[in-house]
Amino acid sequence: MALFGEKCHRCGTRTKNKQDDEAICPDCAEEMELMVTASKEESRPCPLDGSKMTKEVAHMVVIDRCPKCKGVWLDGGELERLTSDVESLAVMAMIGGMSGRF
Repeated sequence: MALFGEKCHRCGTRTKNKQDDEAICPDCAEEMELMVTASKEESRPCPLDGSKMTKEVAHMVVIDRCPKCKGVWLDGGELERLTSDVESLAVMAMIGGMSGRF
């Protein structure tokens, strides 16, 4: 094992975590768990056109997307989680940009 951990087999981030004898970072492990949970949920019909919606993971939130009209449907609290995550990423990007040239 490397001094700073092995690379995650999904994203390449250094990690000391392992799952099924493979290096996997906590974020990828959580995303995979969400995908497994989503695959067990019953697919819903699109409220607009009745097509069978697919499940996708975006910013660690399982969303329903219609393949026909491309509509995205969120359950309670999911919009707030997405908004909070995007705000956090924006702040981190600003901080990184400010500290890069001093």
